[in-house]
Amino acid sequence: MVSKVGIIANPASGKDIRRLVAYASIMDNNEKTSQLRRIIMGIDATGVDQILIMPDYYGLGQRALDGIGRKKLNARVRVMDMPVTYTSEDSTRAAELMRKRGVGCIVTLGGDGTNRDVAKKSGDIPLVPISTGTNNVFPVMVEATIAGLAAGIAARKLVDDKDIIKIHKRLAIIKNGREIDMALIDAVVLNQLFVGARAIWELPEVRQIVCTRAEPTNLGMTAIGGNLCPIGPDDAQGMYLQLGDGHLKVKAAILPGVIRRVGIEEWKLLEPGDEVAVSHKPSVIALDGEREITVKDTDEIKIRLQHDGPPVVDIEKTIRAAVAQGFFKD
Repeated sequence: MVSKVGIIANPASGKDIRRLVAYASIMDNNEKTSQLRRIIMGIDATGVDQILIMPDYYGLGQRALDGIGRKKLNARVRVMDMPVTYTSEDSTRAAELMRKRGVGCIVTLGGDGTNRDVAKKSGDIPLVPISTGTNNVFPVMVEATIAGLAAGIAARKLVDDKDIIKIHKRLAIIKNGREIDMALIDAVVLNQLFVGARAIWELPEVRQIVCTRAEPTNLGMTAIGGNLCPIGPDDAQGMYLQLGDGHLKVKAAILPGVIRRVGIEEWKLLEPGDEVAVSHKPSVIALDGEREITVKDTDEIKIRLQHDGPPVVDIEKTIRAAVAQGFFKD
Protein backbone atom coordinates (compact mmCIF):
# COMPACT_ATOMS: atom_id res chain seq x y z
CA MET A 1 0.00 0.00 0.00
CA VAL A 2 1.22 3.51 -0.87
CA SER A 3 1.89 5.57 2.27
CA LYS A 4 1.00 9.28 2.19
CA VAL A 5 1.32 12.27 4.52
CA GLY A 6 -0.47 15.59 4.06
CA ILE A 7 0.85 18.98 5.19
CA ILE A 8 -1.42 21.99 5.81
CA ALA A 9 0.54 25.15 6.63
CA ASN A 10 -1.27 28.42 7.33
CA PRO A 11 0.76 31.48 6.25
CA ALA A 12 -1.62 33.83 8.13
CA SER A 13 -1.25 32.28 11.59
CA GLY A 14 0.68 34.27 14.18
CA LYS A 15 -0.08 37.65 12.64
CA ASP A 16 -3.34 38.86 14.24
CA ILE A 17 -4.11 42.02 16.23
CA ARG A 18 -2.80 40.55 19.48
CA ARG A 19 0.68 41.62 18.37
CA LEU A 20 -0.53 45.23 18.71
CA VAL A 21 -2.54 44.97 21.92
CA ALA A 22 -0.24 42.56 23.80
CA TYR A 23 3.30 41.20 23.62
CA ALA A 24 2.84 38.24 21.30
CA SER A 25 5.77 37.08 19.21
CA ILE A 26 5.68 37.04 15.42
CA MET A 27 6.52 33.98 13.37
CA ASP A 28 7.12 35.16 9.84
CA ASN A 29 6.69 33.08 6.72
CA ASN A 30 10.43 32.64 6.26
CA GLU A 31 10.53 30.74 9.55
CA LYS A 32 7.45 28.74 8.53
CA THR A 33 9.17 27.84 5.26
CA SER A 34 12.20 26.67 7.23
CA GLN A 35 10.00 24.58 9.52
CA LEU A 36 8.20 23.11 6.52
CA ARG A 37 11.52 22.00 5.01
CA ARG A 38 12.41 20.21 8.23
CA ILE A 39 8.98 18.57 8.40
CA ILE A 40 9.38 17.27 4.83
CA MET A 41 12.87 15.94 5.54
CA GLY A 42 11.64 14.20 8.68
CA ILE A 43 8.74 12.56 6.85
CA ASP A 44 10.96 11.52 3.96
CA ALA A 45 13.41 9.80 6.30
CA THR A 46 10.68 7.37 7.42
CA GLY A 47 10.16 5.93 3.93
CA VAL A 48 6.79 7.52 3.17
CA ASP A 49 5.94 7.28 -0.55
CA GLN A 50 4.08 10.57 -1.11
CA ILE A 51 3.79 13.96 0.59
CA LEU A 52 0.89 16.28 -0.37
CA ILE A 53 1.08 19.98 0.53
CA MET A 54 -1.76 22.50 0.59
CA PRO A 55 -1.22 25.50 -1.75
CA ASP A 56 -1.36 28.96 -0.15
CA TYR A 57 -0.99 32.62 -1.07
CA TYR A 58 2.65 32.81 0.04
CA GLY A 59 3.71 29.57 -1.62
CA LEU A 60 5.14 28.00 1.52
CA GLY A 61 5.21 24.51 0.03
CA GLN A 62 6.96 25.45 -3.20
CA ARG A 63 9.48 27.66 -1.38
CA ALA A 64 10.27 24.80 0.98
CA LEU A 65 10.80 22.39 -1.92
CA ASP A 66 12.97 24.88 -3.80
CA GLY A 67 15.18 25.16 -0.72
CA ILE A 68 15.56 21.39 -0.36
CA GLY A 69 16.11 20.37 -3.95
CA ARG A 70 13.91 17.53 -5.11
CA LYS A 71 16.85 15.22 -5.87
CA LYS A 72 17.52 14.90 -2.14
CA LEU A 73 14.08 13.41 -1.49
CA ASN A 74 13.01 9.82 -1.95
CA ALA A 75 9.30 10.54 -1.52
CA ARG A 76 7.22 12.05 -4.27
CA VAL A 77 6.37 15.52 -2.96
CA ARG A 78 3.94 17.92 -4.60
CA VAL A 79 1.79 20.93 -3.91
CA MET A 80 -1.81 19.90 -4.52
CA ASP A 81 -3.75 21.24 -7.46
CA MET A 82 -6.87 22.72 -5.84
CA PRO A 83 -8.84 25.98 -5.99
CA VAL A 84 -7.48 28.52 -3.50
CA THR A 85 -9.66 31.18 -1.85
CA TYR A 86 -6.91 32.53 0.45
CA THR A 87 -9.23 32.05 3.45
CA SER A 88 -9.60 29.49 6.22
CA GLU A 89 -11.76 27.46 3.85
CA ASP A 90 -8.56 26.36 2.07
CA SER A 91 -7.45 24.37 5.13
CA THR A 92 -10.84 22.66 5.36
CA ARG A 93 -10.91 21.87 1.64
CA ALA A 94 -7.33 20.58 1.69
CA ALA A 95 -8.13 18.27 4.61
CA GLU A 96 -11.13 16.89 2.72
CA LEU A 97 -9.06 16.25 -0.41
CA MET A 98 -6.28 14.61 1.58
CA ARG A 99 -8.80 12.31 3.26
CA LYS A 100 -10.21 11.31 -0.14
CA ARG A 101 -6.69 10.63 -1.41
CA GLY A 102 -5.91 8.29 1.45
CA VAL A 103 -3.27 10.13 3.47
CA GLY A 104 -2.35 8.33 6.67
CA CYS A 105 -1.53 11.45 8.68
CA ILE A 106 -1.81 15.24 8.37
CA VAL A 107 0.76 17.67 9.75
CA THR A 108 -0.68 21.10 10.55
CA LEU A 109 1.41 24.23 10.89
CA GLY A 110 -0.75 26.90 12.52
CA GLY A 111 -2.80 27.74 15.60
CA ASP A 112 -5.99 26.54 17.27
CA GLY A 113 -8.07 28.08 14.48
CA THR A 114 -6.12 26.32 11.74
CA ASN A 115 -6.56 22.96 13.44
CA ARG A 116 -10.27 23.59 13.90
CA ASP A 117 -10.58 24.27 10.16
CA VAL A 118 -8.72 21.05 9.36
CA ALA A 119 -10.66 18.93 11.87
CA LYS A 120 -13.97 19.82 10.22
CA LYS A 121 -13.14 17.50 7.30
CA SER A 122 -10.15 15.39 8.29
CA GLY A 123 -12.34 12.63 9.71
CA ASP A 124 -10.38 9.82 11.34
CA ILE A 125 -6.99 10.88 9.93
CA PRO A 126 -4.57 11.45 12.84
CA LEU A 127 -3.13 14.96 13.12
CA VAL A 128 0.35 16.14 14.10
CA PRO A 129 -0.37 19.77 15.11
CA ILE A 130 2.63 22.15 15.29
CA SER A 131 2.10 25.55 16.90
CA THR A 132 2.78 28.78 15.02
CA GLY A 133 -0.17 30.99 16.10
CA THR A 134 -1.12 32.92 19.27
CA ASN A 135 -2.45 31.61 22.63
CA ASN A 136 -2.30 28.09 21.26
CA VAL A 137 -3.63 25.16 23.26
CA PHE A 138 -4.30 22.40 20.71
CA PRO A 139 -1.05 22.42 18.67
CA VAL A 140 2.28 21.85 20.41
CA MET A 141 5.67 23.52 20.32
CA VAL A 142 8.03 20.91 18.90
CA GLU A 143 11.05 20.69 16.66
CA ALA A 144 9.69 20.33 13.13
CA THR A 145 12.11 17.53 12.19
CA ILE A 146 10.84 15.34 15.05
CA ALA A 147 7.22 16.13 14.17
CA GLY A 148 7.91 15.03 10.59
CA LEU A 149 9.43 11.76 11.81
CA ALA A 150 6.39 11.10 14.02
CA ALA A 151 3.99 11.83 11.15
CA GLY A 152 5.79 9.44 8.83
CA ILE A 153 5.91 6.68 11.43
CA ALA A 154 2.18 7.11 12.14
CA ALA A 155 1.26 7.21 8.44
CA ARG A 156 3.17 3.99 7.75
CA LYS A 157 1.65 2.37 10.87
CA LEU A 158 5.08 1.30 12.03
CA VAL A 159 3.86 1.32 15.65
CA ASP A 160 0.50 0.39 17.19
CA ASP A 161 -2.09 3.17 16.77
CA LYS A 162 -3.66 2.59 20.17
CA ASP A 163 -0.35 3.41 21.87
CA ILE A 164 0.28 6.73 20.13
CA ILE A 165 -3.06 8.22 19.02
CA LYS A 166 -5.71 9.83 21.23
CA ILE A 167 -9.19 11.07 20.27
CA HIS A 168 -9.63 14.63 21.50
CA LYS A 169 -12.69 16.41 22.82
CA ARG A 170 -14.60 19.05 20.90
CA LEU A 171 -17.52 21.45 21.32
CA ALA A 172 -20.49 21.10 18.96
CA ILE A 173 -22.38 24.35 18.30
CA ILE A 174 -26.11 23.55 18.03
CA LYS A 175 -28.41 26.16 16.49
CA ASN A 176 -32.15 25.53 16.57
CA GLY A 177 -31.50 21.79 16.96
CA ARG A 178 -28.85 21.45 14.21
CA GLU A 179 -25.06 21.39 14.50
CA ILE A 180 -23.64 24.33 12.57
CA ASP A 181 -20.02 24.50 13.72
CA MET A 182 -17.46 23.23 16.21
CA ALA A 183 -14.53 24.23 18.39
CA LEU A 184 -11.60 22.18 19.64
CA ILE A 185 -10.67 24.26 22.69
CA ASP A 186 -13.21 26.95 23.58
CA ALA A 187 -16.40 28.71 22.58
CA VAL A 188 -16.63 32.24 24.00
CA VAL A 189 -19.82 34.33 24.01
CA LEU A 190 -19.07 38.03 23.51
CA ASN A 191 -21.21 41.10 24.19
CA GLN A 192 -21.09 42.23 20.57
CA LEU A 193 -23.42 42.57 17.61
CA PHE A 194 -20.93 42.06 14.76
CA VAL A 195 -17.98 39.78 14.12
CA GLY A 196 -15.50 42.62 13.38
CA ALA A 197 -11.86 41.79 14.13
CA ARG A 198 -11.69 38.03 14.55
CA ALA A 199 -9.26 37.69 17.45
CA ILE A 200 -10.39 38.21 21.08
CA TRP A 201 -8.41 40.67 23.15
CA GLU A 202 -10.89 42.73 25.21
CA LEU A 203 -11.88 40.87 28.38
CA PRO A 204 -14.89 43.11 29.28
CA GLU A 205 -16.68 41.77 26.16
CA VAL A 206 -16.59 38.18 27.44
CA ARG A 207 -19.81 36.83 28.98
CA GLN A 208 -19.69 33.01 28.78
CA ILE A 209 -16.86 30.51 28.22
CA VAL A 210 -17.22 26.82 27.40
CA CYS A 211 -13.96 24.89 27.07
CA THR A 212 -12.68 21.36 26.53
CA ARG A 213 -9.46 22.15 28.38
CA ALA A 214 -8.54 24.54 31.18
CA GLU A 215 -4.83 24.56 31.95
CA PRO A 216 -3.01 27.17 34.06
CA THR A 217 0.08 26.81 31.89
CA ASN A 218 -1.75 28.04 28.77
CA LEU A 219 -2.71 31.54 27.67
CA GLY A 220 -6.16 32.81 26.77
CA MET A 221 -9.70 32.31 28.00
CA THR A 222 -9.04 28.73 29.11
CA ALA A 223 -6.41 29.96 31.57
CA ILE A 224 -9.20 31.55 33.63
CA GLY A 225 -10.73 28.15 34.29
CA GLY A 226 -7.31 26.56 34.58
CA ASN A 227 -6.53 28.74 37.59
CA LEU A 228 -9.70 27.42 39.26
CA CYS A 229 -9.65 23.72 38.40
CA PRO A 230 -7.13 22.42 35.85
CA ILE A 231 -8.55 20.17 33.11
CA GLY A 232 -6.22 18.53 30.61
CA PRO A 233 -6.69 16.77 27.28
CA ASP A 234 -6.85 13.35 28.97
CA ASP A 235 -9.63 14.37 31.37
CA ALA A 236 -13.19 13.48 30.38
CA GLN A 237 -14.70 16.74 31.62
CA GLY A 238 -14.93 20.22 30.18
CA MET A 239 -15.77 23.49 31.92
CA TYR A 240 -18.33 26.31 31.84
CA LEU A 241 -17.72 29.82 33.19
CA GLN A 242 -19.95 32.88 33.36
CA LEU A 243 -17.96 36.05 33.87
CA GLY A 244 -19.23 39.12 35.70
CA ASP A 245 -18.97 40.93 39.03
CA GLY A 246 -19.15 37.83 41.21
CA HIS A 247 -17.32 37.53 44.52
CA LEU A 248 -14.96 34.94 43.06
CA LYS A 249 -11.90 36.50 41.44
CA VAL A 250 -8.94 34.87 39.73
CA LYS A 251 -5.81 36.14 38.03
CA ALA A 252 -5.16 34.76 34.56
CA ALA A 253 -2.73 35.29 31.70
CA ILE A 254 -5.24 36.10 28.97
CA LEU A 255 -2.71 37.36 26.41
CA PRO A 256 1.08 37.17 26.05
CA GLY A 257 2.43 39.43 28.79
CA VAL A 258 -1.07 40.46 29.91
CA ILE A 259 -2.36 39.19 33.29
CA ARG A 260 -5.81 40.32 34.45
CA ARG A 261 -8.04 39.91 37.51
CA VAL A 262 -11.27 38.27 36.34
CA GLY A 263 -14.64 38.18 38.12
CA ILE A 264 -16.63 34.93 37.91
CA GLU A 265 -20.35 34.65 38.66
CA GLU A 266 -20.64 30.92 38.05
CA TRP A 267 -18.54 27.97 37.00
CA LYS A 268 -19.03 24.22 36.76
CA LEU A 269 -17.52 21.09 35.26
CA LEU A 270 -19.17 19.53 32.23
CA GLU A 271 -19.52 15.82 31.55
CA PRO A 272 -19.54 14.37 28.01
CA GLY A 273 -22.90 15.17 26.41
CA ASP A 274 -23.64 18.14 28.69
CA GLU A 275 -25.01 21.24 26.95
CA VAL A 276 -24.73 24.94 27.81
CA ALA A 277 -27.31 27.40 26.49
CA VAL A 278 -26.11 30.75 25.13
CA SER A 279 -28.02 33.06 27.46
CA HIS A 280 -26.52 36.37 26.36
CA LYS A 281 -28.31 37.57 23.20
CA PRO A 282 -27.70 39.21 20.82
CA SER A 283 -24.04 38.27 20.82
CA VAL A 284 -21.11 36.87 18.89
CA ILE A 285 -19.50 33.48 19.53
CA ALA A 286 -15.76 33.12 19.09
CA LEU A 287 -14.54 29.60 18.33
CA ASP A 288 -10.97 28.74 19.26
CA GLY A 289 -10.10 32.41 19.58
CA GLU A 290 -11.78 33.75 16.41
CA ARG A 291 -15.16 35.43 16.15
CA GLU A 292 -17.35 33.26 13.93
CA ILE A 293 -21.08 33.19 14.77
CA THR A 294 -23.58 36.02 15.17
CA VAL A 295 -26.42 35.17 17.59
CA LYS A 296 -29.79 36.87 17.22
CA ASP A 297 -32.45 37.32 19.90
CA THR A 298 -34.56 34.60 18.28
CA ASP A 299 -31.75 32.02 17.97
CA GLU A 300 -31.59 29.05 20.29
CA ILE A 301 -27.91 28.14 20.60
CA LYS A 302 -26.45 25.36 22.71
CA ILE A 303 -22.85 24.25 23.10
CA ARG A 304 -22.30 20.53 23.73
CA LEU A 305 -19.17 18.77 25.01
CA GLN A 306 -18.38 15.70 22.90
CA HIS A 307 -15.63 13.09 22.79
CA ASP A 308 -15.55 12.66 19.01
CA GLY A 309 -12.92 15.21 18.04
CA PRO A 310 -9.90 14.59 15.82
CA PRO A 311 -7.37 11.84 16.58
CA VAL A 312 -3.98 13.32 17.48
CA VAL A 313 -0.54 11.72 17.37
CA ASP A 314 1.48 11.87 20.59
CA ILE A 315 4.84 12.79 19.10
CA GLU A 316 7.01 11.71 22.03
CA LYS A 317 5.24 8.36 22.46
CA THR A 318 5.54 7.72 18.72
CA ILE A 319 9.28 8.30 18.63
CA ARG A 320 9.83 6.21 21.77
CA ALA A 321 7.71 3.36 20.38
CA ALA A 322 9.71 3.43 17.15
CA VAL A 323 12.95 3.31 19.13
CA ALA A 324 11.66 0.32 21.12
CA GLN A 325 10.93 -1.50 17.86
CA GLY A 326 14.42 -0.75 16.53
CA PHE A 327 13.23 1.52 13.70
CA PHE A 328 16.25 3.82 13.96
CA LYS A 329 18.85 1.02 13.97
CA ASP A 330 20.68 0.15 10.76
